[in-house]
Parts: sequence; C-alpha cells; structure tokens
Amino acid sequence: MFPKISRIKNRRKQHEVDLDVLWSEARSGSEEALSDLFCVSYTWLFNYGYRIVPREAFVKDAIQELFLTLWEKRETINEARSVRSYLCSSLRRLIFRRIRKQKNRSRRNIRYKREVDGELRTTEELIIHVETDREKKYQLANALGVLSDRQKEAIFLKFYEGFTNSEIARIMKINKQSVYNHVSKAINKMQHAV
Repeated sequence: MFPKISRIKNRRKQHEVDLDVLWSEARSGSEEALSDLFCVSYTWLFNYGYRIVPREAFVKDAIQELFLTLWEKRETINEARSVRSYLCSSLRRLIFRRIRKQKNRSRRNIRYKREVDGELRTTEELIIHVETDREKKYQLANALGVLSDRQKEAIFLKFYEGFTNSEIARIMKINKQSVYNHVSKAINKMQHAV
C-alpha cells in the first residue's frame, strides 16, 4: 500500500510538504496523501518509537499498524491541531498497547508452562535464578544512565524532534510545567554526570 520513499521525493520535496494538507486529504480518502504522509513522517516516527522500545521490527510493525488504522478509521478521525503531535501520541498509545498484549501473552505462556511442567525448582536453582536476575537488573540500571524514562522521552521530543512544551505535554499526557521540570532536571543531571 505504501510506496518507496523515493517516490515522494520526486513528487513533493519533503520540506515543502504541508502535513495538515496531507492529513486533510488522507481523511478525505486520498490513498496518495496517506502514502505521502507515511513517507514524510516515517523517519521521525521510527526514531520516536525506537526511543520508547528499542526493537526495530516492533516499531516498524507499530508504524504500519498506525497507518492502517488511520486509513480504516479515516472517516471518523477529527482534525488535528498538530499532525506530528497526533501521530506521535497515537504511536505511543499503540506501542504501549502492543507491549501490554505481549506481556499478558508471556504471563499466560509462563503459567501454562509451569502447570505443564509441574516441576519445582531446587533451592540451588532458585538461588542462581535470583542472583542472575539481580545482576541483569543492575546492568540494566547502569545502561539506562542517569535519566529517568520520562526525562529521556521529554529530552528526545524537545531536542531531537523539535516539539514545543505544549505539544510534549499532550504527547506525554502531563501538564506543561511537568514537561519543563523533566527537561530542566534532565539537563541538570546530564551536566553533573559529565
């Protein structure tokens, strides 16, 4: 359904594309406009999604699902104050919904496996398991660095994607002052960590 990105470059230059016009045309049923919107927004949506969950295939699938949903529900979708903000918010919700589904599926699989196996671990296996988990958690905490997830997300949206504090507040579903606090504290932490 979606063309190669090079097609849009021939038809419209990316910096000249008006997202609001593409949005309106896509909502009116133009497959070409939806395709162009996909091509224009794919890179920054992928970068944003990858910040939330760093799994390339997962993010690519989520973006595809987002645009398929937009197409299927085009007649009921409202105007967007900011198309970029709307797409990021929608992608964020979709990613978290997919993560919840995967976690629920994993929990069911684990419960089922335990029931089928019916084996109790020995004390030694439990100790090894607990220690391995503790080591993994420690390594993960160090790898995440000095910033909280919310701070990382706020920094990414502000400095990498160029959103305003108001747009970030809508995307992250927090108030504007909280956005300012996240960004300010993150910058302060990064300065002291260096």
